[in-house]
Amino acid sequence: MKTCISLNKLRELSANGNTIYLDAESILSPSAKDYAREKGLVIFLKDKEEPIVGVSTGSSEQKCGITECRETGNGIPVCEAEKNTEKSAAGIPNAEMLKNIITKVILEQKKPICPNPIAMKIEGDKVIMEPFTEAPPGQKIGMTDVITEREGNLGAGFMTFEKSELPWTLSYDEVDYVVEGEFTIKTGGKLYTMKPGDVFHIPKGTSVVFGSPSFCKVFYVVYPANWLSQNK
Repeated sequence: MKTCISLNKLRELSANGNTIYLDAESILSPSAKDYAREKGLVIFLKDKEEPIVGVSTGSSEQKCGITECRETGNGIPVCEAEKNTEKSAAGIPNAEMLKNIITKVILEQKKPICPNPIAMKIEGDKVIMEPFTEAPPGQKIGMTDVITEREGNLGAGFMTFEKSELPWTLSYDEVDYVVEGEFTIKTGGKLYTMKPGDVFHIPKGTSVVFGSPSFCKVFYVVYPANWLSQNK
């Protein structure tokens, strides 16, 4: 029987590295497959020599002579940075090298999260809530993205809390709309209690504790759309 690997499950598996090994009967959901390609993941099935997604690290070793072509903090491949350093006298970057690096960094910063946003409809009653993998042990928290960086620069989704809490520091901006139940947010020494129809804005950099003393369902909008990777 085939086992479907969801987007959230793949995010969890990729937390420890870009190379992932799955059981032979595993298949990727469409959103998980798109995510794997965008993040450069290399995914193997058990007993298969060739990856089902991505290119094995052997090709990277031939290109630059190091185990993997990872990136520096500025988004520049290590192999490229090392090559440029070797070309500059006494390890001092020359003017042309600095210009190329600065140009690349600026272009990366200007690049939209989603190069081709699309208009789309989400049928709320067909959204399946998945357990949130970042939840503290014992906490019943569900979370499902319905708009991701593949569809737009804004992300959106639903989250549920059942007598649970989630401490969180946001490295992105978020707006929450309470769909049903009682939703609470603790921040800045205050406790905010919300009912269906209420809206709450959370600026980037804010530390909060999401929760509910009973049950709640909340619709959230985040910027940028790749909000979870911003918190890694």
